[in-house]
Amino acid sequence: MSERRIRDAEALSPFMGTMLAVVLAILFVPLVIIILLSFNTSPYGTFPFIATLKWYRALFTDSGLLGPTWLSVELSLAVAASSALLGTMAAVWLDRRSSRIGGPIFRLSLLSAITVPWLILGLAMLLVVNAVGLGRSLFSIYLGLVATTLPYVVFIVAARLHALDRDLDHAARSLGASPFASFLRVSAPLILPSILSGTLLSFMVSFNNFLIQYFLAPFGVQTLPLKIYTLIRTGYLPDLNALATLIVGVTCVMIAILHRLGMRNAGLPGGSAL
Repeated sequence: MSERRIRDAEALSPFMGTMLAVVLAILFVPLVIIILLSFNTSPYGTFPFIATLKWYRALFTDSGLLGPTWLSVELSLAVAASSALLGTMAAVWLDRRSSRIGGPIFRLSLLSAITVPWLILGLAMLLVVNAVGLGRSLFSIYLGLVATTLPYVVFIVAARLHALDRDLDHAARSLGASPFASFLRVSAPLILPSILSGTLLSFMVSFNNFLIQYFLAPFGVQTLPLKIYTLIRTGYLPDLNALATLIVGVTCVMIAILHRLGMRNAGLPGGSAL
């Protein structure tokens, strides 16, 4: 009788199953349509469907999308690397050196960067960079994106550090290792999957963050989100669908890597905290 109740509790009701199907359709049907349109001869998505690769050739030959794409990739790589370094340092301080007052205040500051809508953050950052004299520039975009992505790395790495067995560090210290050597040779390899996960997450958030880039971008500088926004307003060819298909493929690879890192992290002591 108890097993039957457990199966009934775990089973989805017809209503919940229908709602789940509707949500998944809203998420994935547009992606499938974009992928199909990137292989269709007609630039307007009309039938009959005739398969072609001309939009992919156009993307790599006479399209104006590659420049903004590479700019977004380079900017996101710089942001992800900075967030990984600063976020790991902040996580170590938060887990091992923060005071009873400083730690909660720092956590609250990081949570505000996640919970406050990006529209408000973008406007506030624009006011700040204008007040300090930086103005709208590529460097301002970089600073704004680092501030936006930093909390993700801090919370992921801090959770992993909190789950580590402190006796491992104490054992290294008792054998004569300095605090830095103990962290580098004992703690760092154990938290490496979390650092890489936070870095990949920072890259994806930075690459897709339209609002921060929109508020802080100077005139004439177009990242990929800004370029897509301009094309949608004026009209675009299916070469944008081809680029979107490639981005979906790369995103799937990154998700697979994140999943792999999570599985590897689960096999370490305290890995379930990730």
